[in-house]
Amino acid sequence: MSSPRRLLVKVLPWVTAAWVLVELVSLRLGLLNAFFYDASHAEVQGIDYFSLPKAFLNLATGRSMYDTFGQPTYGPHATWYLSHPALAVWLGSWLSAFEPMTSYGVYTMLSLAMMAGCAWVLARESDDALVRRMVWLLVMGSFPTYWMLFVGNVQALLVLALGMLLAGVFALTYKGRGEGLVLGGLVLSLLTKPVVLLMLPLLLMLKETRRAAWRALGIYAVVSVAFEVVPFLNPEGIGLKQVAWLAVHPAVVRETMNIYANHLQVNAWMKDNSVHWLNLVAQSDMRMMHVDVFSLPVFVDTVVGARVAGWVYALPMVVALGLSVLVARMKDARVRMEAALLLLMTISLVFFLGYPTVWEYQYTSVLPVAAVLLVVQGRGVFYERARGWMFGLAACAWLPSLYVFTEGRALTAEVVTVIRLDRVVPVTLLFGVMVVMVGRAALDRRSADTVR
Repeated sequence: MSSPRRLLVKVLPWVTAAWVLVELVSLRLGLLNAFFYDASHAEVQGIDYFSLPKAFLNLATGRSMYDTFGQPTYGPHATWYLSHPALAVWLGSWLSAFEPMTSYGVYTMLSLAMMAGCAWVLARESDDALVRRMVWLLVMGSFPTYWMLFVGNVQALLVLALGMLLAGVFALTYKGRGEGLVLGGLVLSLLTKPVVLLMLPLLLMLKETRRAAWRALGIYAVVSVAFEVVPFLNPEGIGLKQVAWLAVHPAVVRETMNIYANHLQVNAWMKDNSVHWLNLVAQSDMRMMHVDVFSLPVFVDTVVGARVAGWVYALPMVVALGLSVLVARMKDARVRMEAALLLLMTISLVFFLGYPTVWEYQYTSVLPVAAVLLVVQGRGVFYERARGWMFGLAACAWLPSLYVFTEGRALTAEVVTVIRLDRVVPVTLLFGVMVVMVGRAALDRRSADTVR
């Protein structure tokens, strides 16, 4: 090992620890707040967190977990609770025993522990000491990570879930193990934020991951149905017949169940636990032209000054599903799993390109992708020539947005576009490069024959 590498191996753990300490101190003193618009223009610390213990307290008194704004309140402010109802029971139950700000502090440390868990499961797949230390800094020290801690969002659970899932598929590809990690990652995501739903078709088609995917779906179905049909768990339920009717009337859902269009008023339909799923429909066509929103639909609409047709943003999902079929049909098992790993990373980015409401802290879910692109170095993957470019694009998620260079300026369309630039553009380019790499491998005659 060269002298500079030895030095980095020794120094990086200290750099990571020091930076995490800066993040924690900044939560009290605001050292990093200049990099975020809301830190200077609104009171939002812990705002995404307080709805979690509030949800359990509601349930304990026979009220809907999703009636976040009903009395009595918990904490100084809150955004609407939207996670899976099970999360309020297994996590919100014991966190609600603390005073609000103490509870927020406890959850902050828990979030850091989950981010550390993500770094650990990914870093251990590398045999390179320097890569392992870089993964830790990448996951623990990003600016979106700090903002996630600041607002107290449960996003750390999703980051851990994605880390487990990708580490599991990586291990299945190169070491013949990892099914338990795939199962754990799927269940954790499904019972918090179900971003992995679009990955399930691919995972169900691959023989290496099929069993874990079916088990995860079984657990998800049983738990979800219980939280819909058991009265104690859904105290203000509207009945399966009404839920089924809403499910096949998306226009009604968008018109009546959008929390922003309703001015933060929660109606009777929105108090049923099914709102966790129906909200995806309710907000699917709403583009909030706000400085805090970092989605491709809002970015493009701001740049062109007009509303682009919604079907355009559905194309990444269609492409992902089409590639899932092609990858599952690849003949060579090793290349098929390598392509599947890259495709799973690609699918994890569809959210940023297709869903209109994306907050800055959600870019933490790009960090596991960047980490895998580090760990996979030298494994002989078909996309090795493009790996450096892909890592560079993914690593942009670590950086602050360009807001710091626009402080004090009026939020014109041009200024807001600059703020979003190094968030939206890199992830969009990354998706495009990954699609090309997966597509080329899947269409290669030597590997795309049907598996017999």
